[in-house]
Amino acid sequence: MARTTKIIPSEDRRIAAWIKSWPKNSRLITGPGDDCALLHPAGRGRWLVLKTDAVVQDVHFKLSAGPAAIGTKAVHRVLSDFAAMGARPEQLLITVGCPLHLSPGFIQKCYSAMSRIARRHGLGLAGGETTRSRELWFNIAATGSVQAGRSPLRSGARPGHVIYVTGSLGGAAAGRHLTFTPRLREGLWLAEQRLASAMMDLSDGLGKDLPRLAAASRVSFAIETARLPLTRGCTASQAINDGEDYELLFTVPARLVVRLEKDWPFKTKLTAIGKILPLRLNAQTGGVNFRGYDHFTR
Repeated sequence: MARTTKIIPSEDRRIAAWIKSWPKNSRLITGPGDDCALLHPAGRGRWLVLKTDAVVQDVHFKLSAGPAAIGTKAVHRVLSDFAAMGARPEQLLITVGCPLHLSPGFIQKCYSAMSRIARRHGLGLAGGETTRSRELWFNIAATGSVQAGRSPLRSGARPGHVIYVTGSLGGAAAGRHLTFTPRLREGLWLAEQRLASAMMDLSDGLGKDLPRLAAASRVSFAIETARLPLTRGCTASQAINDGEDYELLFTVPARLVVRLEKDWPFKTKLTAIGKILPLRLNAQTGGVNFRGYDHFTR
């Protein structure tokens, strides 16, 4: 009887190795290996949440940062957006662009870092795509859910509401953009407690993101620059314009401020930095130019 040899393409072997350590997820019916993922419904009274985000070599990271830092940043950026929606992430789809000069082991270490985060947060791997490219990049698509009506949208701020940020601001250029912690627990709590009237994460800097929130809510704002929680060694201008803080920016009705500060259950620093103003008033920025990060001007 003739012997047959099962041929497994190199790409398939690599992908199987990269995702081998990924944890299972109870909502996932079928994931990698089929053309699409199948999932159980999110549950009655919950809304489906979708997000995609990309990190690109020499734009969001340098190869010298190392595979663990690159993989961590790729997933943490998406989780930060879920935090801003007060939502719970559940599944990821990962697309990777692989340069031929980069070893499969380097990319496997990126995936190992991502799978460690997945275990920490109970994330399933629903699938993805692999392609050849000139530089390394990852696109992470995520699905999750939130209790119906609980997401604090950018459009919910009103005159008189107090503006808060978590953590500290500035320092992306010094490497903080690789080491941030997505504020998932804080975002979930703010949504569950119905304390935040509007919320978003600071990915492009306060100087870009606060005006976005104000525009969505059709309001203006006043910032007290002396109250900004600066990362050590940073100026107010850097804290406003560096970008990639990945802290939460949110507004709270004045009547709920005492409750927020009294009940805040986290070690994460919480700082009131200003107030929302009526749209007819000019924004007050304490004399600091609000610029933020723009992908098409740098």
